[in-house]
Amino acid sequence: MTGIIQHERELPIRDNPDLESFDIVSAYNKLLADDPELTMPVAAIEALIEALSQSSAKTVFETMDLIKTQSAKLRKAVTNPIALTHGTDLFQQYLVMSLKQPGPDGKETSSHENFEVVRQHLMRNGRLFAQRAKQAREHIASVGREYILDDYTILTHGGSRVVGTLLGRAAESTLGDSRRRFKVIHVINEARRTESLRVVAALREKGVPVATIPESAVAYSMGKADMVIVGAEAVTANGGIISRMGTYQLALLAKTRRKEFFVAAEQHKFGRTFPVDQFDLGFDQAIIKFQAGESEAAGNDAKPSIADPVDYTPPEFITSFISDNGVLTPTAVAKQIIDLMY
Repeated sequence: MTGIIQHERELPIRDNPDLESFDIVSAYNKLLADDPELTMPVAAIEALIEALSQSSAKTVFETMDLIKTQSAKLRKAVTNPIALTHGTDLFQQYLVMSLKQPGPDGKETSSHENFEVVRQHLMRNGRLFAQRAKQAREHIASVGREYILDDYTILTHGGSRVVGTLLGRAAESTLGDSRRRFKVIHVINEARRTESLRVVAALREKGVPVATIPESAVAYSMGKADMVIVGAEAVTANGGIISRMGTYQLALLAKTRRKEFFVAAEQHKFGRTFPVDQFDLGFDQAIIKFQAGESEAAGNDAKPSIADPVDYTPPEFITSFISDNGVLTPTAVAKQIIDLMY
């Protein structure tokens, strides 16, 4: 596997003539718009599968070249490419590992026959990764409910799908396990206000008492919380997370008040990203804007350059990850990423 991956990294980025009419960026955006439950990494994977179906690539070399080219186009089209890059990297690993499996005739795994089997499997199961992602979310909810006890108050923020699913399932009875009776303090993040209110409404419909607070009230409210549960856009190679702006300050406050800080995240969000600090994400969010004197733009000083800014939470602030592979420490997550990606 290593040889193939190394060879793929050395391939030049070039256009594929048979994909001139295919716009992978439009395909990616349409997938996200059509399915609100879809995460960015999975949307990127499905867009690559669609590109593969439009291509006449017949060999491993041509296919890996195509995946690299189309992945580069996706990364260049968005301001924050971290989450989708984790998806495209994962898909390349999946493709290479599939090609290394025994072929239908027992020949070398990179043979034309085995390549065509893998290709046809992807074409027939175009939504395979989306289905697995939703199953992973349900598995996380099943595992995570064990950590939510009666009379707990849980603090969360944003509109994370996996956190919403986890809390929603904890409020339901299952075979041999009664519903949990807990409360939620939901921090409303303005960038994700619509999604946040959707999660709040769904929990209240299940009879869960929910209090909504502004981000400025987090420190004030932390003393009422028994634990913090957040989602993540991406899980970094050292066991940290990239998530919506404000997650880092939640983690800092939870650490100060000795509250457990859990991250609910699917394995498809794990990736090679390894930031050193908040300003090592690979793109400028223009959060801090110094200005002297008055100007017409003064009223816009506090607005970031992207609609949904993120921050980085280092692993030392995270108690555990609730993932589709069980409950893992940040160190165990880092080891999984190394095993998976290298």
